[in-house]
Amino acid sequence: MRNYHLHLSDLPRTLEAPLPLSALVSYDNAMGTWNGRRGNVMEFAIRIASSDACSVDIQDGVESRMPFPHVYLKYPGTDFHTPPFAPREAFALLYDGSLCGVLREAGFPLDPGAWPLKITEEMRELMRKMDALCEKMSLPGYIDRIDGYALCLLREVMLQRPRGETARDGAEAFYAERIQGVASFLRCHYAERIDLNEVIRTHGLSRRTFFRYWKRMFPMPPRQFLLDLRMREARRLLLGGTAVSEVAFHLNYPDCSCFSEQFRQRCGESPDAWRKRQFSAEISPLPPS
Repeated sequence: MRNYHLHLSDLPRTLEAPLPLSALVSYDNAMGTWNGRRGNVMEFAIRIASSDACSVDIQDGVESRMPFPHVYLKYPGTDFHTPPFAPREAFALLYDGSLCGVLREAGFPLDPGAWPLKITEEMRELMRKMDALCEKMSLPGYIDRIDGYALCLLREVMLQRPRGETARDGAEAFYAERIQGVASFLRCHYAERIDLNEVIRTHGLSRRTFFRYWKRMFPMPPRQFLLDLRMREARRLLLGGTAVSEVAFHLNYPDCSCFSEQFRQRCGESPDAWRKRQFSAEISPLPPS
């Protein structure tokens, strides 16, 4: 990473993106202190590494101590102080303070003000891409790409934000991750013939543990979850004009009658009747005025 503080708000965008960066900061040996009132800027400071055990920040009289790596949010107009610190590696995204509402509406909550981070290779790659584009930032389209990568990086940071719910203990988190792994597998492979017991074993779970934790996380049993995915795809294919027999084949049913019976149980009518009713509803004449 290079050392720079780039002001970007005056660069013309080719696209009217809702969240343009006002500045981009990169330091592999950031030093110094800040004492005073911040301007109308919302800053997401990604602090990657330091020889200090933790950072110390005082924002509007509230002291925060965070071990590295972490993200620290500096809010617009706050009274901000930092004591002297050792050189640190940091990367920061700065937005105009007027965009705080837009950030929240876009799904980026601005609290809590700091949390630990795991600096992933994806995050490193996004920072490298932004760094590489800076040399051409005045050329048409390049600042738009930087804005886009910044949002991707902000997304990765926010995905590690602590949830408002009670934090899971180690065992709870361990099993929750594996249950979500099973759910992801079912979402990707619902059209295949699936041996659920084999999937459970592959994800390192016993049947008893799997069903106990699945019930805590999903409102329907796993086979109903899988059926729901298949019926959702069946309806999409039927609306596209795919023959019932082809839908059954695509979803790996042993025969057309088996698929039709399951569709009837789930949707209340046969596939052909359901499709006919959908098309009929689309072309029905308007009622007289």
